[in-house]
This record gives sequence, C-alpha cells and structure tokens, in this order.
Amino acid sequence: MVEGSHEISRRDFLGQLAIMAVSFAAGSWPEPALANIPTVALRVIGLDGNQFEVTINVFHKGNNVFHYVNKVVLFADGKEIEFWGYSWRRRPEAENFSVRTKVPVTKETVFSAMANCNRHGENEDRGRLVLSPKLAPK
Repeated sequence: MVEGSHEISRRDFLGQLAIMAVSFAAGSWPEPALANIPTVALRVIGLDGNQFEVTINVFHKGNNVFHYVNKVVLFADGKEIEFWGYSWRRRPEAENFSVRTKVPVTKETVFSAMANCNRHGENEDRGRLVLSPKLAPK
C-alpha cells in the first residue's frame, strides 16, 4: 500500500456509491461552495429608426451538467417577448454569458429580464431599462 493512501473494502465502496446514487436521485447532491442565483444586467444600443438591440448579460457561478442557467427571459412592460432555453445537453457557453435581440419601440417601454438556475431558482432583481422611441428630426 502507498503511504498516505486510504484502502477501502469493496463492500464499503459499493455502500458509499449506493448512498451517493440515492442522494443524487433524491436531489440532495451537495451544493458547490460558490453556487448562486444568477443576476442580470441590461444594455441597449440604438439602431435605425425605432429599432434597438437589447443585450442581457447573465452572471452565474456554475455551468456543468448538474448546475446551469436553464432559461433567460426578456420582458417588455411585464410581458414576455423573448425566451432562451437551455438544457444539460445544450448549456450556455460559459458561467457568464450574453444574449441579445432586436426590438422595435413605438412608445415608452420598460424592459426587464429574468435568468433561472436549474438548482437555485431565478433572480429577484430583474433589472430595469426604460426605452422611448426616437424622435423624428424636424
């Protein structure tokens, strides 16, 4: 036996493996120390006319098959206008990532966003961005 190693019997190993499998199946897998609920930040770029590009920056600790952001939603005046869905097979490209979309604005509109972690839920602060249509030049 190598010094500093720990020898475990086959029976003990299988017993620990069974406990881990039951814990995982019951959803009580140990939480990572740095796990958190995602947060969002909204940015906007004015395009031609009344067209804007809204970017949602998502910040989250964790991006693996067990722990990831599974959806991002953009709202305009409280109504869902855009949805990005993810799964354990098709996760976001990194812990912190951005999604963007183009939106027309014909009246003053309040935009907000939500990101949801499959383990810890959604962000409470949805951010807030108020856009008004561009005024036509006189």
